[in-house]
Amino acid sequence: MRRAVIFLILILSAGKTLQAQDVPRMQDAFFEAEYFLLSGDYADALPYYQGIYSVMPDNTNIAYRIGLCYLNIEGKKNLAIEYLEKAAVNPASKYREGLLRQKQAPYDAIFFLGDAYRVNYMFEKAKDAYTRYRSTLLPDDTENITFIDQQIAACNNAPSIMAEPVKFSVVSLGNKINDSKDNFFPVISGDGNSLVYMTSMKFYDAIMFSKKIRGEWAPPINITSELQSDGDQYVSCLSVKGDVLFLSKDDDVNSDIWTSRFTGGTWENATKMKKEINTKYWETHAYISEDGTTLIFASDRPGGFGGLDLYISRLNDIGEWGTPVNIGPEINTPLNDDRPFLIDNGKKLYFASQGQYNMGGYDIFKSELQSNGLWSKPENLGYPLNTPDDNIFFCPAENGKEGYISLTRENEGEGKDDIYRIRFR
Repeated sequence: MRRAVIFLILILSAGKTLQAQDVPRMQDAFFEAEYFLLSGDYADALPYYQGIYSVMPDNTNIAYRIGLCYLNIEGKKNLAIEYLEKAAVNPASKYREGLLRQKQAPYDAIFFLGDAYRVNYMFEKAKDAYTRYRSTLLPDDTENITFIDQQIAACNNAPSIMAEPVKFSVVSLGNKINDSKDNFFPVISGDGNSLVYMTSMKFYDAIMFSKKIRGEWAPPINITSELQSDGDQYVSCLSVKGDVLFLSKDDDVNSDIWTSRFTGGTWENATKMKKEINTKYWETHAYISEDGTTLIFASDRPGGFGGLDLYISRLNDIGEWGTPVNIGPEINTPLNDDRPFLIDNGKKLYFASQGQYNMGGYDIFKSELQSNGLWSKPENLGYPLNTPDDNIFFCPAENGKEGYISLTRENEGEGKDDIYRIRFR
């Protein structure tokens, strides 16, 4: 970040007097920004793009990238609109990625403009942008057409969902858990005494662990090294007693499910689950039932309904996981269905979905297992728990009466994302 600030000061001080010899410096800044952008480090990429844009204000490709950065920084998503509106005016018919000399934005700028409008509650403008983007897609691009149609439908759904807000109380887990960093993906053991969650460090996402002592959460311990994680593992769930931790590990080629056991006061090195669960495709999140005999997880393996689907595997008599079974079309959609939590002895399911009746992106849903063995129609948990932005992680507790979630609340909390316990009224 310091290098980016220095570069920005140099650019601004030079103003319009920059000559041809400054082009290499601009190119270096562009490469730095592109590296951070591809790494998902949007806040680090932003100053570099801003410095370039101050000298090249007519470069709508840079405006597009600034808009992308703002769209991925909590608390600043409203600032994306101005830049994406400019980028979407005249996108390039032949776009070349990764070049500073590329002066026009790609057609994707129109799509992300729709996203920017949607997450800022500008639903009519969002529909217009999505409709315009849809017109650029080829007729056989069914996957993207399905996704865009869902976003348009979500913009139609949102006002109705917001008109009937759900009521719940919100309590922060306090400054022992929440600090100035982003804290997210909280999972709690069934007995309520163990908590594992993620914290964004400077160069990696750490896995943190805390135990409840006399009703209070103890200062958390960074267990990333105990698990032998390189900062590329993310928590999924804890067992009832808090002695088994499930994680997912993404290596950019695929994602697998891993486990670790808590023995002797420490967490063992995480190990990958066997081929009955993991495949060469993506397995992103798993949840173990209270009795330890049912595993529900998300996978995009062939044979599903599209995107990530939810699957169930059961432990057999010899302690091995059986062949996973797709949970069915009542839950799974043509888009992604992810982050399952199965409670009440397997009778209540909470999950995130892009394809159900939602407000855009992912929303959190619940469904109950009926006497005929089928799942009930998923119920949106409602606004403001769900918003027009992505809402992808909710850990239920107390048989669904409570839950743990990370939220960004203005004028409240220790950092950008803090962990809260909510209780439905």
